[in-house]
Amino acid sequence: MKGSFWKTIMLFVSMAVLMVAVWYVSTKAYSFQGNRIVTVVVDGNRIYAELVTSKEKMGQGLGGRESICESCGMLFRFNKPGRHAFWMKDMRFPLDILWISNGKIAYIRKNVPASSDQVMMPPMDADQVLEINAGSADRLGLKEGDNAVF
Repeated sequence: MKGSFWKTIMLFVSMAVLMVAVWYVSTKAYSFQGNRIVTVVVDGNRIYAELVTSKEKMGQGLGGRESICESCGMLFRFNKPGRHAFWMKDMRFPLDILWISNGKIAYIRKNVPASSDQVMMPPMDADQVLEINAGSADRLGLKEGDNAVF
């Protein structure tokens, strides 16, 4: 009976460790939506961004979600630079949107309301766009020209 008890305890401990490992990998390597998580360092600030590159994922963006964490975002990586337009389709929370060109913030659109039906387009080409919670650009002191390291 003693051996059976310890085997049961070890089984539960092993299952708990496995569940924690799966949770850790799923939240640090991939989001619950299946997007790879990358670390973006903007002016020394770490942002954990879901990377999207497909048209389908880009079209969905953060739409339909209730929120993202304070240090989270979504990074849109394009095949080639362009004046990539964004809109707030199905958004439930406001955003700051940063257009990035050659590793530097090229343009920032701050505090875009979730209810906005406006199409936002930068005045110059960009190869990536980072969406973060509204107010984060000001809170982190981000400005055009700051480095964005991936």
